[in-house]
Amino acid sequence: MPVELLKKLLSIPSVYGNEGQICDFCENFLKERNLNVIRKNNTLLAFKDFDKNKKTVAFVGHLDTVPGENEFTGKLIDGKLYGLGSSDMKSGDAVILKLADDFSREKSRFNPVFVLYEREEGPYENNGLKLLLNDGESREILENVNFAFVLEPTDNVVQVGCLGVIHSWFIFRGKRAHSARPWEGKNAIHRSWKLLKFLSELEPKPYKVESLTYYEVLNATMTEYKGGRNIIPEEFKVNINYRFSPTKTVNEAKEELLSISKKVEADKVEFTDVSPAARPCLDNPILREFIDRFKLKVEPKQAWTDVAQLSEFGIDAVNFGPGQPHQAHQKNEYVEVEKVKENYRILKEFLS
Repeated sequence: MPVELLKKLLSIPSVYGNEGQICDFCENFLKERNLNVIRKNNTLLAFKDFDKNKKTVAFVGHLDTVPGENEFTGKLIDGKLYGLGSSDMKSGDAVILKLADDFSREKSRFNPVFVLYEREEGPYENNGLKLLLNDGESREILENVNFAFVLEPTDNVVQVGCLGVIHSWFIFRGKRAHSARPWEGKNAIHRSWKLLKFLSELEPKPYKVESLTYYEVLNATMTEYKGGRNIIPEEFKVNINYRFSPTKTVNEAKEELLSISKKVEADKVEFTDVSPAARPCLDNPILREFIDRFKLKVEPKQAWTDVAQLSEFGIDAVNFGPGQPHQAHQKNEYVEVEKVKENYRILKEFLS
């Protein structure tokens, strides 16, 4: 069962940027099952020769975790298995490995593709899945995929689509002066008042996609300034975190921010991290069959995950994983073992 595989994965540290050891384990595991394996850095793509009469489904998971503490690693307490990354998302990875272990070309309804990748828990540009999608050798394989399950923690709920994300600095400029003589300068912090007022009065904006509702939100999350406590600051920067609707493109979301910047009289907007939204793919026939067959609960993904990268590439994808979302990045993280078994059972039955 996948639980034994999960215990092994939990015993291998894989904090962001240090995925080599766990990738080695997974690579050897997949090769021992006679799968073709492509490795790029610490990212794996595994598959068998394709049957052209069958559709292709991918199972996708990231190998890295955030830093964290866990006093009970490897212990099973009251049906919960503890360990860093147990919910986010080594339980999903364990299910992927077990599906690969079970794979029989004759008995499978689909051609399965297994993806395990590095550096999900950091900047979008360094993401291991991005590398795989842009590499010629692996890209040629992935172009065959008709649908993908990303096994991020969802409590075995199907989470469809996702919001896009933009981080940008709204920059306000002033003139440096001594704080005892402020009339000799121009306070860059004070110049941001229109932005802060606008944000404080902003309500979440709903966007309806079929039966699902996504909420656009805009927040200030960090600030930086040039100066000191006795200095009128000459520059003030506010980081704006924009979670935008899956009905918008990246360029449309950028234009929205540039329009706001003019209203609040910012001097400059600097985009620092841009991630696309994912198409809510409720019209995909593989997904429709999956939901109807197992009578699964469906929710909008009010966050960002790598379904967005797959969607941009042209692959419909959803989040469907055994982990508990509220346990992601928590101290003493755990996963409910029965949820791991249930997730494995559902996906195995769907493949068969």
